[in-house]
Amino acid sequence: MIGTLGQFVLDIRDLLSGSGDPIPVDIGNATLSVTADGVEIKNDSGNPIPIVSGLEIPEHDYISLSYTGSNLTGVTYKTGGSGGTTVATLALAYDGSNNLTSVTKS
Repeated sequence: MIGTLGQFVLDIRDLLSGSGDPIPVDIGNATLSVTADGVEIKNDSGNPIPIVSGLEIPEHDYISLSYTGSNLTGVTYKTGGSGGTTVATLALAYDGSNNLTSVTKS
């Protein structure tokens, strides 16, 4: 007899091989479904919750912030502490009224 964890492992194996049904996971008022095509999260009304990608920041253990006047204009992410290796930076731009208008990752 396979227990719940064993069945979950078998379901994951089947899913990764391209067979099997989505695996539902209860996360409060939302549902997470894992399929061979990816992950979908739905709210408690069954509507998909958008997943934004593109500004993914690599693993890091240090963040430094830079300012121009009172505006945050840069964020630097590093591994290895303050003297470590920079893994990503964000440049924040503002309009003349100090409203944030864009964030660019480099």
